[in-house]
Amino acid sequence: MMTRRVRLVSLLCSLTAVMALVATVPAHAATGGPGKFQQAQVGLTYTVYAPSTTAGLKRTSFALEGCGGALDEFITANFGQQTSGKAWIGLNEFEKYCIDGPDGVGPAATVTVKGAKATIMGACAGGKSTCASATRASVVKSGYTTVTLPGANGLKSTDIEVYTTGLTVAQIRAFLQGLHPVK
Repeated sequence: MMTRRVRLVSLLCSLTAVMALVATVPAHAATGGPGKFQQAQVGLTYTVYAPSTTAGLKRTSFALEGCGGALDEFITANFGQQTSGKAWIGLNEFEKYCIDGPDGVGPAATVTVKGAKATIMGACAGGKSTCASATRASVVKSGYTTVTLPGANGLKSTDIEVYTTGLTVAQIRAFLQGLHPVK
């Protein structure tokens, strides 16, 4: 009887310790939150922005890539699956843009994000490689957005590129407005 009691007490103590450990795990670690974005900020001279809203899409990748020259690495993160034919967001953050945007898109809408003008572009009609404008509906097929967000915490401003499929202008606006500097 004593042995069972000791085992039960030991088991309860172990369970309590595990529960206490789980309670101390940061919320972002459990939810896929900004942890990787915060880690990336270390050593970069531009402000890293983390999304607080992603149209319900989970982050599927995160990486730092080389820009070449004396520029800082850039961040690339994906939300959803680009090849799934469903909604997808591809986010790039740069000290200075160092990769070209896509062909076949034209301006469809502009929005203001943190005082900066963001141009949301959509697919050109008829699959043309260039166009003076695109429709808001074409953004759902293929969206591309650029904006330069202000620096924070003594760091430089950030050039942002957002590639999308399956998202409306309103959803892209919400994603952009949900970007916030990490601390």
